[in-house]
Amino acid sequence: MAPSQRSTRRSSARAANRSLSPQDIAHGVSVLTQLDTHRQAAGASAASLCLVEPEDKVDSPCPIYHSFRTSDPENPNRLINFSHHEFERLWSQVRMHISENWNVGRGRKCEQTPKNVFFMVLTVLKHCGKWDVVASIFRFKTGAFQKMILSFAGVIAPFLYDRFVASVANKFTMEQLVLGGNTFDHHPYPRYATDVTFQQSNMPSGKMKERASYYSAKHHLHGHKVEVSVLPNGLALNCTKHYLGIKADIEIFRHNHAFHLQHLLKSSSERNMTDEGPMKDKYPDSWCVLADKGYQGLADDFRVITPIKKRPLQQLTLDEGRTNDRIAHDRVIVENYFGRLTTLWAMCSDKYRWDKNNYDMLFRSCVALTNFHVRILPLRDEDGENYSNYLKRLQLLGNGMRPKRLEVQRHHREKRRMRLRGMLTDHIERPLSGSHRIRAMAKSDSESEDLLNHESYVFS
Repeated sequence: MAPSQRSTRRSSARAANRSLSPQDIAHGVSVLTQLDTHRQAAGASAASLCLVEPEDKVDSPCPIYHSFRTSDPENPNRLINFSHHEFERLWSQVRMHISENWNVGRGRKCEQTPKNVFFMVLTVLKHCGKWDVVASIFRFKTGAFQKMILSFAGVIAPFLYDRFVASVANKFTMEQLVLGGNTFDHHPYPRYATDVTFQQSNMPSGKMKERASYYSAKHHLHGHKVEVSVLPNGLALNCTKHYLGIKADIEIFRHNHAFHLQHLLKSSSERNMTDEGPMKDKYPDSWCVLADKGYQGLADDFRVITPIKKRPLQQLTLDEGRTNDRIAHDRVIVENYFGRLTTLWAMCSDKYRWDKNNYDMLFRSCVALTNFHVRILPLRDEDGENYSNYLKRLQLLGNGMRPKRLEVQRHHREKRRMRLRGMLTDHIERPLSGSHRIRAMAKSDSESEDLLNHESYVFS
């Protein structure tokens, strides 16, 4: 190393280790203090201003949900039936499935985050109605919003049903229900209770035969029927596909026989359990199922407990009346479940106006979400009252539409009568000549008689 370099390093080392003079210290402290004073003054000068968050940029991975929640903490409950913590709990159970199956593969991707779309799907299920109404709330174009929601629902619906409905059957076996004290009060041997719910839909625009298949004579409305089976603890374990309104409840039960035979069958460990229920000798390997009077006649094929039917010109005895009351008391769990279902989700209670091909997907999603809600808040008597009000509303709608329907039918029959009479008059007064006159007169008499007979038969 050169001598000049060594001397330079020694001088710099001495300069680094020397102490500062009082004048240098005072000057340095004064400069830094002045800078800090200016910084504090600049912050204090903005204290009187109002902080305005930019509306188009929210520092959140799911800005739509975050915006509604920060605006009012009660907004999530108003829009999706779940509080913030309940929604986060639900999201934690579906997040992995959505991340693996949503917005994957080739093609154009959705720009919205999965959590935002899930929040909007729940909003759609709760409020239903017209697509443009809900789309306008989230500032989407109607077509794009509908496509996004249905695409996302197609991904999440099967998972929701398997996670919250189908798994219930394996988790709450008859043995688990007995050990947990969750059997029915008056009938400890039925596995579950079954019933059908009806929902009004648009009347199809096809031929009369097709339209008649949607018509329910009980409700005087066109719509769909779905059978749901509910455990004594208030959780649904099965939901069938939808059937047309003309289908009888007992026929829907028979179509779903594979499920009933499988889940009423006693397991090897359950065959040693006490069973003092009715028809135990006829069905020793099966548990019972509770149903209403619309299922009378199923006892030949299933171990079904139904109310006692009143005999012609006779009244039920006191014991028979008490038996029916006990059955109704235990069966109320299904009505309570339907009450919770129709109260939470307008998709299951309002008139269904959307594509019927999406009905099962959306309805099953609502059943799965209702099971999640029941686990948070068990069923109550007020749920049964809500379902009773729902049935009364259907009855009011059906009775209100009957006079209009009868008037349309009367007008149609009158027009047909006049049309047939005009055809008959034209046929009789048509001029004929030559050798065809005699044969035409004989044929005309025969056809006229047929038209009159047909007219009298149709309008009789």
